[in-house]
Amino acid sequence: MTEITITHTAADGTLADGMVRGGGTYELLKANGFRWFRSLGLMGIQSSRDRQPNEHKISRAARALEEAGHTVTVEIDRTHRDPAEAEADRAARQAERVAALENKADRRAADAEAAWNAEQRATAALPPGGEPVKVGHHSEGRHRRAIDRAHTALGKAVAADRDADHAANRAESAARTTELRNSPVTVANRIRCFTAGA
Repeated sequence: MTEITITHTAADGTLADGMVRGGGTYELLKANGFRWFRSLGLMGIQSSRDRQPNEHKISRAARALEEAGHTVTVEIDRTHRDPAEAEADRAARQAERVAALENKADRRAADAEAAWNAEQRATAALPPGGEPVKVGHHSEGRHRRAIDRAHTALGKAVAADRDADHAANRAESAARTTELRNSPVTVANRIRCFTAGA
């Protein structure tokens, strides 16, 4: 079958490598708490960077894979990273996320504008003054097609507008998260938590 390696490090978190498309490993890992990370092209445990490994999920996933006939190697490194390095890495990932979401929001806004322009062209092609369809007239088919095109274009424009708003809200939320994470109150609360635990 397939040889899967499940690793855990502070810098990368918990990741599973060696999956083969159609081998059933995706379903087994997903059922045991792993999710697909598109940016890495790997499955892993969400929010596992700079944390102790979730050995229950790891061993449960390894056991399920082995029972399905796969070979599994588990490599766990419990070494902590320097807090400054971990924070710099987290900030860099958040900045990349904000930039990607802002780019997506810009693309969606351009798509929405193009969709509204198409809707205006389709509406302009309708007979003037809201003229009713002349049933039985040679223009009936053309008129009904023009109405259908205008209706479809309107639906696409509304959907594109909704997608653009959603993308803009996500970008704004990600930027706000970065801003709040670095606010003096949040930093003071983190320091208080660290010193209380020490």
